Formats: sequence, structure tokens, C-alpha cells
Amino acid sequence: MESLRALCLACLLVTGVATAAPVIQVPEGGPSVPVTAKGTLCGPVRAGWTLSPDGRSLKPPARVEQDDARILELKVAPTGGQCETTEERVTVIATGAFPRVDAAGTNFFPDEGRVELRGTGLSHVGVAWSGTPRTVAEPTLMEGQDVCLTPSVERGPGNCTVPVARGLPTDAALYWTPPHGRWGKDVTTFDASGNVVDPETFRLRPGRVVLTQPLIQSAGVDVSRGPGFVALSHSEALASVDCGPVRCEVNEGSVSLRNVPGVDVSVTLRLRLAPRIYFARGEALDQVLVETLPVLACPLTAVDGTVLRDAENSAMVVRLDVSCQHDPRKLLWAMNDQRARVERVVKGSDGTYVLLRTGGTSEQQVTVSAQTSRVEGSVVASDTTKTQPLPVPRASLELGDQGTIDFIPINRPAELHVAASGEQGRFVPRPVAGAYTVTTRDGTTYVQGEPTAGGFVSLRFGYQLSTLPGELATTDLVVVTERVQRSVREASVPIRVESVVELVCADKDGKDRVLEPSRPHRIDYAMRNSCRVVIHRERLKPEQGAQEVVLRIGVTKADGSARGESQVEQRMLLRPQGEMRTIPVPGQLGQFDRILVQVSLVADESRYALSTSDRSGLPSAQWTAIVSGGRLRLYTTATIPAGLYRATEPSGQLILNFGVVSRLALLNDEGQERLLGFEMGLMGMGLIPQSGDIEFPPTLAVVMGLSLRVPIGPGAAVGAQAWVAREFRDDITRRSDGSVIDSSRWSFIFGPSISVGNVGFNL
Repeated sequence: MESLRALCLACLLVTGVATAAPVIQVPEGGPSVPVTAKGTLCGPVRAGWTLSPDGRSLKPPARVEQDDARILELKVAPTGGQCETTEERVTVIATGAFPRVDAAGTNFFPDEGRVELRGTGLSHVGVAWSGTPRTVAEPTLMEGQDVCLTPSVERGPGNCTVPVARGLPTDAALYWTPPHGRWGKDVTTFDASGNVVDPETFRLRPGRVVLTQPLIQSAGVDVSRGPGFVALSHSEALASVDCGPVRCEVNEGSVSLRNVPGVDVSVTLRLRLAPRIYFARGEALDQVLVETLPVLACPLTAVDGTVLRDAENSAMVVRLDVSCQHDPRKLLWAMNDQRARVERVVKGSDGTYVLLRTGGTSEQQVTVSAQTSRVEGSVVASDTTKTQPLPVPRASLELGDQGTIDFIPINRPAELHVAASGEQGRFVPRPVAGAYTVTTRDGTTYVQGEPTAGGFVSLRFGYQLSTLPGELATTDLVVVTERVQRSVREASVPIRVESVVELVCADKDGKDRVLEPSRPHRIDYAMRNSCRVVIHRERLKPEQGAQEVVLRIGVTKADGSARGESQVEQRMLLRPQGEMRTIPVPGQLGQFDRILVQVSLVADESRYALSTSDRSGLPSAQWTAIVSGGRLRLYTTATIPAGLYRATEPSGQLILNFGVVSRLALLNDEGQERLLGFEMGLMGMGLIPQSGDIEFPPTLAVVMGLSLRVPIGPGAAVGAQAWVAREFRDDITRRSDGSVIDSSRWSFIFGPSISVGNVGFNL
């Protein structure tokens, strides 16, 4: 299709180049028509064409099979003998049968560059155009011709779209041409009867002219230097225009406006199109257009990212074009009829930037305008723009060694990290008097609460746009507060407890020594009451904050029982730069008493700034010391042997024995008895008669020997002993005959026992 159209256009172009030669066109099968009034046509002619005897008329073929046979280019000479030298030519075209064009059903789309023909026999029907658009500064005549190649139907009424030049005026002269025919000033067309056809017969007056592009080409009405003008794409299409209180009239390519009220920031134009001209809105066709335009005296643009929504006491930045000669400080500015105050003016290469402080808005879009004065009220600048939601700051505070915190410390600065929700602006922290201060060191921003501050406060930020020129880049457009409140308090950083708490005891020479935590220590018995806990509050630094600790002092005896008078438990709040405090270990300590001192920080996350990555627990420390004592212990205990066995003849078991013995035992380094010890004492044996033939009388004996004892509790032990006993008793007899058995008063006895009591001393 495109190649065929290109071929047709090429033929028209060739003929156009040769327009100097007249063109005679007649329908195929028509009668002979005169071609030249004088001279003769120089033959020969193609087959199917008939040259009259006088050589001045031609008869077209009855039917043309090939398109190239339709066109004859013949020389015209005064006489037949001058045909070789003549330069005069004439073009004869055998056109197709004339179509029946339905002008009322034909549509013209000048914006889209097409004519929709309606009629019968439209194949290869041409459309020629001529018109001068009104929208260009130096309008030029647009002329051309194109053809219908593929009508909707071969026979009968149909449609065919013919392309024309885009941008033609609505009153452009349109002509249709017979199939394969031409149009022009030098073209003479004959009908099938051989009559000359008036060129106006081919004039095409479409039933509808449809506009598809916006009719109004201006974004606003410029009235700064005289009457305002609104550019139109087709001013010739207007029948009338109504601008309400403004006087307006239609000119070539525009509508001029005068007496624009200064209080209005827009002008409503009601445009009525001429008959047969319509404006397409989708499927609907309108003849009345209503458009509201702002009045712009100076090109004004709101800087993107500065017009914020839902921001109280916010500022916006507008840019006046360099062509504007007004002083922004002398203008009356308003945003949606709300007064705006000029705070700063910065001149740049692309215009003048004005910072306007407003009361804020919640609208989706705003109109900013400037007037010359209250009296005259002439609008010199205006712009309508969409607002952007107020950005939300996302801030976090960090202590370098403890990670993120959720409060503002008063005793040390915290690093502030802020991320904006948008990409254009940035948030700059602002101090709040009486609450916190803001400092910057080496590119890092720090926040620290006032020493006397307390309670809760939200961080405050200034929203800035770094892309603004000059000092506007560091000017707060709006002050934004966090949506959360942070407590203002002291930041207590967990410390190493042993750095401020010491356990001090004197050595054997009476000199104080500081005991290391988590290591066993021995204290000379003579210096047992010299131990004390020393709390160095003066070592705490202000940036470490107050430390809440629990001090526990416990003393246990060698047997594991607690020494009640020596138990201490205190909860203390240690504030920096305080005085040193000494807490002695109370009570009268004995040999091998174990001193246990424990100090731990109180597990209070609301006080301490704890690391979010290392939550191993709060620091604590522990000291252990043992009072030195003797190497031996001599004590008395009550012994109850459950059953003793007399190994000396006569041997036997002695039931229910009880006595008191003194025991001498070695002690280990912690004052605990070793297993083996030497015993001596009095023992009542065989207090219950035993069964059997031999009857042992109740016996009081002095015993002496070795024993093994295992403690089972304070003052109690179980063990086994082997004694040599000197017995004080009656004779041993037999029950069977009552005879006395000869036996020694010395015997060897052994067996298990339970011991209760531990009354003695260490050696």
C-alpha cells in the first residue's frame, strides 16, 4: 500500500514539475476534446488514443488497462514541419469515471492530517488542498495532493481516507479530482459529454471539520505588558468568544484580552466554534469549549520539593523568570488567598528565587500569586502546583560503645543519625532550649540533653533542600518534630565493677593490700578484722552516669554455717565525683572463716544504656578470702557407736554404746578436718545385753585409737574407729552354766559410729 501511494505521489510530483505545460484531462471513453486552439499536435499517439484530422483534438481510449497509458505528453508546433524544434508541450490524461462525492458525509481532520471521503467510485480519486495556518509567526501557503487507494467497498457507497498535510486551517480549500486526475491552475477538465468543468465544481466542503488537538495553546494569560493574548491552534474556527468580565476579541491565531481584573487569578474563556466545526472529546463532539486559564504577568514556577502539605508555618520557594522586572519584596504574595511573607530573595542565573513563609496548607494543590498593590490589585505572577506530603524524619541515637539508645543522655553526647523519607531534602537537627543541644564534630552530629532537663521531648529538625541556590540551601523550609517522644535522662553505661569497688585487707605486717577479684586469698589471723570494702565514687566519670549496685558480704565458718552478725546486703546508687566510702566486714571472725564479697549492677534496662548486639548481662565482681588458722584441731564430741565388735577373746558384738571422746585431727588449708584422726575418751559399752551364750556386762572403758570421720552437717559426722580399750566391768560369764570366762581387761574394739558436737580449738 505504501509503495503504491509513493508511486502515485511521484507521478504527481513529476507532473507538478512540468506544470508549465497545460494539462487536459477527460474521462476514458469520452468524446474528442480540443487540446490546442492553434498549431498542431505532434504525433504519434499511443494505441487507443485518436488524433483528429486537424491535429488539434484527441479522443481518449474507451478503456485504459494500464495506468501509464493514461498520460500523453505531446509537443505542440505551429506546423507539422516544426515538431522537431518546438519546445511547447501539453499533457493529456484519460481519467476514470467521475465519482459521486457525498460532501455532507465527508469529514476533515486537520490536526490529524486526513480527509474521510464518502461517496461512490472513490478508487484513485484525488484530494488537493491549499491553506495558510495562522499559528506560525511567518505563515506559508501549504499546498498538496494525495489520492484514495483503498476505498472501503469496490462498488456502491463507501468511505476512503486520504492523507493531507497536518496543521491545515479549518477553512483550507479542498478539491477533489477525478480518478487518476490532477488539480491546478493549468488543468482543464472535461466531463463525459466533452464539456469543460468549472474548477469550483470540484470544491470539497466537508460536512464536518473535527479538531482533535487542544484549541488553546497557552498555559496562561500574560498581561504584564499590555493586552493579554491566548494562542489558538485554529482561530479561524471560532464563531465567537466570551470571557465574562474581561473584554476579549479574536485575532489571527489568538484571542486578545483587555481589562483583566487584578483580583482574579484566572480567566474563563467560552469558545463557540463555527458551524460544521467540532471538537472531539473521545467519542463526543462539542461546539462550545470552556477553558479557565491563570493570569501570568511574570513566568513563575514553584520549586519542586518545597511546596509541602500539612506543615504549619512552612516556607516555599518560587522562581521568577529573568524577564520579570518586578522587585519581589514590593509585591503582595498570597497562597490560596492566604498572605505569604517574603523572607529571603536570591538571584540566580535562571531567575530570582523567593522564599515565602506561609501558614501551611492541607490542600492537594495550591495557587501562588503576586499583586502589585492592594489598591490596583494587578496580578503580576501566578502558578498552580501540587503539594507534597510532609517528609517524616527517621532518627536514631547511638552511644559509640553501647549501640542504639532510645533516650537523650544529659551526661554525654550521643551520635545522631537521620534519614529522610524522600530523596530531595535533608533533615538538620535543631536544638531545643532547656531540653538538649546539638553539636557537630568531624562531620558527625551529636545530641546531648541539658544538665537540668528532665521528662520527655521530641527531636526537632529543620527540613532543607540542598539543590536550592545560595543561602536558600541552608534555610529551613519547615521545622519538623519526631512523632515519638524520648526521655531526657542520664545515660548510665555499665562499668567494670572492680574499677570502683575494692576489697582491702592488711597483710601480716599490717600493711593494706588490695585483693584481686575472682582469686582466692588468705588473711593472717591477727589481721582478720582489718578487711573492708572500699567504694571509690570519685573514680566514676560523668559520662559513665550513676551506677546502681548491690553489695553483699557473707562470712561462713569452717563447718559451713553462716556467721549471722557478719552478713551485709546493701543497695547503693553511686553518683560520679562522689566521696569514697568504706564498709568494714562486721563481726568477730574466727580461724578459717570464709569472707565472700559480691558486687553487681542492678539489672535495670531503664537506667542502663545496654548494647543491642551484646546482651551477655550486667558486670559483677566477687572476692573470696579465708582467715588463716592452725594446722591441728583438738575438740570433744559425743560418739554413739551403733555397734562395736570386741575382737579380743571372748569376742562379740557390743550393742548400744555411748561415750565422749576427744579428737585430734589435721586441718586442710580451708580449716576442714582431714579423714584420719586420733581419739581418746570414755565409752559406755554393751549397755543392752546381747543374745548368745556369752554375756558381756555393761562396761565403762577408756578408749584410745584412730578413727575415720566424714562430716554430714554442722557438728555432725559419721565414721569408723579402731580403739584399744581399758575396761572397767564385772566378769564375763556364760549363760548356759553361769561360769566365769577368763578374759583380759584390755581389749581391741572397732565399728561405725555417729558423732555429734565439736567443742574445741585449733592448734
